[in-house]
Amino acid sequence: MTENYSVSQYISDIRAVVGEETDEKIITTRISPLSKRLAASPDFMKDEYRIYDEVQGFGVCMLHEEENHDLSVFVMSWLPDRGTLPHNHLTWAVVASIEGEEHEVFWQRKDDGSIPGHAEIEKTGEATMRFGDVTTCGSHDIHSVWNTSEKLSVSLHTYGRHINYTGRTKFDPETNSELEYVVAVEN
Repeated sequence: MTENYSVSQYISDIRAVVGEETDEKIITTRISPLSKRLAASPDFMKDEYRIYDEVQGFGVCMLHEEENHDLSVFVMSWLPDRGTLPHNHLTWAVVASIEGEEHEVFWQRKDDGSIPGHAEIEKTGEATMRFGDVTTCGSHDIHSVWNTSEKLSVSLHTYGRHINYTGRTKFDPETNSELEYVVAVEN
């Protein structure tokens, strides 16, 4: 039987990690097992976390955000056959799968970023996440996420800074464009 681990315990543990570390690779490596533990905790998942926005194709339920927008934790619910364009976060990220499956594609920028609104990216890999899987992203990593299943997919997302306050961008590989990326978040 998996032991209970609460959101408040998770936040406390993350605060300890980021208080001790500055290297985002070490931070995400240390937070990954904590994220997996919370996602698997029997009392963690609640029906009200399974929200979604038909327009954006997924829902973002905020569980925690520091007053200065650092350290944010969300549950994201992805509608079937929906997802995101490639995007960055401009902060570190740890994602733990709770239910369903999410196909993640990794991208790399090919241009130097000197032309505003223009970006050339190429695929570098892919993986499918299922319950118990955890993935991490660095500040400048680019990925896209797609729910490839026929039911809602749910995952726990932890960021070093609230994603709507980083200045992050999304990319369209067909038009070689780069645009600001802000998502709708439910409190």
